[in-house]
Amino acid sequence: MKKFVVLSVLMLIVIVLAYETQVNFLDYEFIIYRVTVNGRTATVLLQFDELKKGGYEVTYSVKFNIEDEFDYEAFALPYIYTMLSYAYNPAFLQFLQMVDLERPSTLSFYGIKIVYEKDEKVGNYTGRRFSFYSNDQKLFSWVASKDIDLILKIEVPSEEYVAELMDFRKR
Repeated sequence: MKKFVVLSVLMLIVIVLAYETQVNFLDYEFIIYRVTVNGRTATVLLQFDELKKGGYEVTYSVKFNIEDEFDYEAFALPYIYTMLSYAYNPAFLQFLQMVDLERPSTLSFYGIKIVYEKDEKVGNYTGRRFSFYSNDQKLFSWVASKDIDLILKIEVPSEEYVAELMDFRKR
Protein backbone atom coordinates (compact mmCIF):
# COMPACT_ATOMS: atom_id res chain seq x y z
CA MET A 1 0.00 0.00 0.00
CA LYS A 2 2.87 2.40 0.82
CA LYS A 3 4.44 1.81 -2.63
CA PHE A 4 1.05 2.41 -4.19
CA VAL A 5 0.56 5.76 -2.42
CA VAL A 6 4.11 6.90 -3.26
CA LEU A 7 3.62 6.01 -6.95
CA SER A 8 0.28 7.80 -6.91
CA VAL A 9 1.71 10.99 -5.45
CA LEU A 10 4.61 10.92 -7.92
CA MET A 11 2.24 10.45 -10.86
CA LEU A 12 0.01 13.28 -9.64
CA ILE A 13 2.92 15.72 -9.27
CA VAL A 14 4.34 14.93 -12.70
CA ILE A 15 0.93 15.16 -14.32
CA VAL A 16 0.04 18.48 -12.74
CA LEU A 17 3.40 19.99 -13.68
CA ALA A 18 3.81 18.47 -17.14
CA TYR A 19 0.43 17.69 -18.62
CA GLU A 20 -1.51 20.76 -17.56
CA THR A 21 0.04 22.75 -20.40
CA GLN A 22 -1.18 20.15 -22.91
CA VAL A 23 -4.83 19.83 -21.84
CA ASN A 24 -6.84 22.73 -20.45
CA PHE A 25 -9.36 21.02 -18.20
CA LEU A 26 -11.41 24.23 -18.13
CA ASP A 27 -12.28 23.54 -21.78
CA TYR A 28 -14.52 20.77 -20.42
CA GLU A 29 -17.83 20.93 -18.59
CA PHE A 30 -17.17 17.52 -17.07
CA ILE A 31 -14.95 14.45 -17.31
CA ILE A 32 -15.95 11.02 -15.96
CA TYR A 33 -13.64 8.03 -15.46
CA ARG A 34 -14.20 4.55 -14.12
CA VAL A 35 -11.25 3.76 -11.88
CA THR A 36 -10.43 0.27 -10.62
CA VAL A 37 -7.79 -0.28 -7.94
CA ASN A 38 -7.08 -3.76 -6.57
CA GLY A 39 -10.44 -5.04 -7.79
CA ARG A 40 -12.47 -2.16 -6.32
CA THR A 41 -14.21 0.14 -8.78
CA ALA A 42 -15.35 3.75 -8.45
CA THR A 43 -16.71 6.45 -10.72
CA VAL A 44 -14.70 9.67 -10.59
CA LEU A 45 -16.26 12.94 -11.77
CA LEU A 46 -14.51 16.23 -12.46
CA GLN A 47 -17.00 19.01 -13.18
CA PHE A 48 -16.13 22.61 -14.06
CA ASP A 49 -18.95 25.17 -13.74
CA GLU A 50 -18.35 28.75 -14.89
CA LEU A 51 -19.37 31.32 -12.30
CA LYS A 52 -21.25 34.47 -13.31
CA LYS A 53 -18.78 36.63 -11.36
CA GLY A 54 -15.85 34.97 -13.15
CA GLY A 55 -13.80 31.89 -12.42
CA TYR A 56 -14.97 28.31 -11.99
CA GLU A 57 -16.47 26.08 -9.36
CA VAL A 58 -14.86 22.65 -9.48
CA THR A 59 -16.62 19.54 -8.22
CA TYR A 60 -14.49 16.47 -7.70
CA SER A 61 -16.48 13.46 -6.59
CA VAL A 62 -16.01 9.73 -6.15
CA LYS A 63 -18.87 7.23 -6.12
CA PHE A 64 -18.30 3.64 -5.01
CA ASN A 65 -20.06 0.74 -3.27
CA ILE A 66 -19.17 -0.98 -0.02
CA GLU A 67 -20.29 -4.45 1.01
CA ASP A 68 -20.99 -4.31 4.73
CA GLU A 69 -19.30 -1.60 6.77
CA PHE A 70 -17.64 1.73 6.25
CA ASP A 71 -14.26 1.00 7.85
CA TYR A 72 -10.93 2.83 7.55
CA GLU A 73 -10.04 1.14 4.26
CA ALA A 74 -13.37 2.20 2.71
CA PHE A 75 -12.83 5.69 4.13
CA ALA A 76 -9.33 5.94 2.57
CA LEU A 77 -10.26 4.54 -0.85
CA PRO A 78 -11.92 7.71 -2.20
CA TYR A 79 -8.69 9.58 -1.56
CA ILE A 80 -6.73 7.04 -3.60
CA TYR A 81 -9.29 7.14 -6.41
CA THR A 82 -9.30 10.93 -6.62
CA MET A 83 -5.54 11.13 -6.44
CA LEU A 84 -5.28 8.61 -9.25
CA SER A 85 -8.04 9.98 -11.42
CA TYR A 86 -5.38 12.18 -12.99
CA ALA A 87 -3.47 9.07 -13.98
CA TYR A 88 -5.23 8.72 -17.30
CA ASN A 89 -2.17 10.68 -18.38
CA PRO A 90 0.72 8.20 -18.35
CA ALA A 91 2.62 10.83 -16.35
CA PHE A 92 5.48 11.13 -18.77
CA LEU A 93 4.54 13.89 -21.21
CA GLN A 94 7.68 13.59 -23.32
CA PHE A 95 6.86 9.93 -24.01
CA LEU A 96 3.30 10.79 -25.02
CA GLN A 97 4.62 13.34 -27.47
CA MET A 98 6.98 10.78 -29.04
CA VAL A 99 4.25 8.45 -30.25
CA ASP A 100 2.80 8.95 -33.68
CA LEU A 101 -0.91 8.15 -33.50
CA GLU A 102 -1.20 8.23 -37.29
CA ARG A 103 1.59 5.70 -37.95
CA PRO A 104 2.36 3.99 -34.63
CA SER A 105 5.58 2.04 -34.22
CA THR A 106 7.91 0.84 -31.47
CA LEU A 107 10.35 3.36 -30.02
CA SER A 108 13.43 2.17 -28.16
CA PHE A 109 16.21 4.12 -26.42
CA TYR A 110 18.40 3.79 -23.30
CA GLY A 111 16.65 0.69 -21.96
CA ILE A 112 13.22 2.25 -22.45
CA LYS A 113 10.68 1.02 -25.00
CA ILE A 114 7.31 2.32 -26.07
CA VAL A 115 5.47 -0.39 -27.94
CA TYR A 116 2.37 0.07 -30.08
CA GLU A 117 0.18 -2.95 -29.35
CA LYS A 118 -3.17 -2.54 -31.13
CA ASP A 119 -6.20 -0.37 -31.69
CA GLU A 120 -8.57 -0.63 -28.73
CA LYS A 121 -12.15 0.43 -28.06
CA VAL A 122 -12.75 2.08 -24.68
CA GLY A 123 -16.42 2.80 -24.06
CA ASN A 124 -17.64 4.78 -27.07
CA TYR A 125 -14.13 5.76 -28.17
CA THR A 126 -11.39 4.05 -30.16
CA GLY A 127 -7.70 4.72 -29.76
CA ARG A 128 -4.25 3.23 -30.04
CA ARG A 129 -2.80 1.20 -27.19
CA PHE A 130 0.84 1.72 -26.22
CA SER A 131 2.92 0.18 -23.44
CA PHE A 132 5.89 1.71 -21.67
CA TYR A 133 8.72 -0.67 -20.76
CA SER A 134 11.85 -0.04 -18.74
CA ASN A 135 14.50 -2.79 -18.80
CA ASP A 136 11.94 -5.11 -20.44
CA GLN A 137 9.45 -4.66 -17.58
CA LYS A 138 6.05 -3.20 -18.47
CA LEU A 139 5.39 -0.21 -16.22
CA PHE A 140 2.11 1.01 -17.71
CA SER A 141 -0.07 1.02 -20.81
CA TRP A 142 -2.34 3.69 -22.19
CA VAL A 143 -4.83 4.22 -24.98
CA ALA A 144 -4.83 7.55 -26.81
CA SER A 145 -6.79 8.99 -29.70
CA LYS A 146 -5.81 11.78 -32.07
CA ASP A 147 -9.42 13.03 -31.91
CA ILE A 148 -9.68 13.40 -28.10
CA ASP A 149 -7.22 15.30 -25.89
CA LEU A 150 -7.94 13.08 -22.90
CA ILE A 151 -6.29 9.72 -22.39
CA LEU A 152 -8.91 7.02 -23.01
CA LYS A 153 -7.40 4.43 -20.68
CA ILE A 154 -4.38 3.78 -18.51
CA GLU A 155 -3.30 0.57 -16.80
CA VAL A 156 -0.59 0.17 -14.18
CA PRO A 157 -0.29 -3.64 -13.84
CA SER A 158 1.94 -3.64 -10.75
CA GLU A 159 -0.70 -1.65 -8.85
CA GLU A 160 -3.76 -3.38 -10.34
CA TYR A 161 -4.89 0.08 -11.47
CA VAL A 162 -7.10 0.84 -14.49
CA ALA A 163 -8.75 4.17 -15.37
CA GLU A 164 -11.13 4.33 -18.35
CA LEU A 165 -12.76 7.42 -19.83
CA MET A 166 -16.53 7.00 -19.59
CA ASP A 167 -17.80 10.36 -20.75
CA PHE A 168 -16.92 14.03 -21.16
CA ARG A 169 -18.40 17.22 -22.52
CA LYS A 170 -16.40 20.08 -24.00
CA ARG A 171 -17.61 23.65 -23.73
